[in-house]
Amino acid sequence: MKLKSFVSLAAALILGGFGAINAQGYQDGVDNYNAGREDVAKTILTNTLNDASTDKAVSYYYLGQIAFNEKNVAEAEKLFNQGVQANGAYAPNLIGLGQIALAKNDKKGAEDYFKQASSLNKKDAAITANIARAYWMVDPAVYQKDIEKNIAKALKDSKNQESAVYVLQGDMAADNDPGEAASLYEMAISMDEGRNRVNREAYVKYAQTYFRVNPSFAIKKLEELNEKEPNSALAQRELAEKYYDNNQYGSAYLQYKKYMANPNHFQNDEQRYAGLAFSAKEYQESLDIANKVLAKDPENPFMYRVLMLNNNALKNYAAAEEAGRKLFSIPGANLIPNDYTLYADALADQAKYPEAIEIYQKAIAANPENGELVKSLSAVYDRAGEGALAVETMKKYLDAGNGSTTDLVNMARRYDNYARQLPEGTPERQEAANEGLKYINQSIERVPDNATIYRIKAQLLLSANDNKPSEDMVTAYRTMLDLLDADPANKEKAASSYLGAYYLMGAYYLQNGDKDKAREYYTKYLEYRPDDAQVRSMLEKL
Repeated sequence: MKLKSFVSLAAALILGGFGAINAQGYQDGVDNYNAGREDVAKTILTNTLNDASTDKAVSYYYLGQIAFNEKNVAEAEKLFNQGVQANGAYAPNLIGLGQIALAKNDKKGAEDYFKQASSLNKKDAAITANIARAYWMVDPAVYQKDIEKNIAKALKDSKNQESAVYVLQGDMAADNDPGEAASLYEMAISMDEGRNRVNREAYVKYAQTYFRVNPSFAIKKLEELNEKEPNSALAQRELAEKYYDNNQYGSAYLQYKKYMANPNHFQNDEQRYAGLAFSAKEYQESLDIANKVLAKDPENPFMYRVLMLNNNALKNYAAAEEAGRKLFSIPGANLIPNDYTLYADALADQAKYPEAIEIYQKAIAANPENGELVKSLSAVYDRAGEGALAVETMKKYLDAGNGSTTDLVNMARRYDNYARQLPEGTPERQEAANEGLKYINQSIERVPDNATIYRIKAQLLLSANDNKPSEDMVTAYRTMLDLLDADPANKEKAASSYLGAYYLMGAYYLQNGDKDKAREYYTKYLEYRPDDAQVRSMLEKL
């Protein structure tokens, strides 16, 4: 038996269950089934089965098709029979029973059911198209002639106007010829448009198919559907997801915001929306959604991830730590590298360095191929004042073949911090500073016009000379100043760089007896820090 159905895109959503929130209207279940979202459809159809407004014959038919696609033939047969009992004049359930007979290799029995279905409304092209689909769903190769025969009859009886035929043909072509499938869905849309009907199934399948070829064009089609059916949960959700899949996170956020007002949304939609709200920097909104989900699903790992993201962004580090602790305590939680990073950073930002280091060590053990974790561990060692471990760990990262210019610069910074932790006048301090200079010089070779790099070089030269300004330090600072002076805006943006350079250059010239130069740089320094009484007094003496 070969089953054919569109793969549900809901599986691609971020972790979560499908607890429906006040699902209303079985038609939403039908729409979701036709759009390939069988998991969503099953929930809605089941939850609305006993509603007064539900046409049970329709719901049983689609639940039967879902069971059939799940390879539960016995359950499908039971549901189709219930549909017949609910309304014997609803032909699709008879076609469903014929489909079951085909699956049991009883073609004659299947044909009897198909005849019963056709007799309910002779020359109904939609019924004939549905019979063709039944053959196709069971085995398109074995029943190719039967499929073609019924398609031809449906087209003839409808004078080529039946949209269900074009949707079926589109489904048949979708895997091998997306362009042809899209054009068939377009025809189905046009056929129904001529009868003042909106074919949601064709619109959505068109977008799903065409998205592989031209995402922008597919999105425009869904925008058109949303204009025609602004209250359709399916239309809203499909557009939101296509925005998301096309990395249009701002548009996805706004569209999900609209969709979330629809009562027929699901928990995993809330999860996606929480993540998008974070991306849009709507941190409190994202937190509110996450907490709402956790109130009914307290071991939802993705929501704790969202809590860590938002609380770290808001600098609520204690709250981020608490979320991390809960996430890591969930049995079997599928932890990703970023979970470790968020949790460890929340600890480090509270100066809980031993705990942060332990988390990063666990992260590296669980993800040994992830060099970024090694780099992050080095940064925490550096913040903790563990200079030797900071440079040792960063060296492992660089020696593994990693290393952007930024990484080289950070390695130079690590060595500068390490050198400052060592006693002045010791060979170890000199060695650490010299190692840092190797990395900063490599950075200069790559990016010779970056002022920050020269600032770090000047700092390393100061550390190498036991905090006594040197001519090499002055040369590095002068290059830095030349680069900064090229943009007048740097006078304010890079104030700290100017401040440090002027002070240390003034000190260098003072210790070398050049009072005019010392006066020049101390005067510039006081322009930034006029309340420094010590320097002002020194300048007056000069």
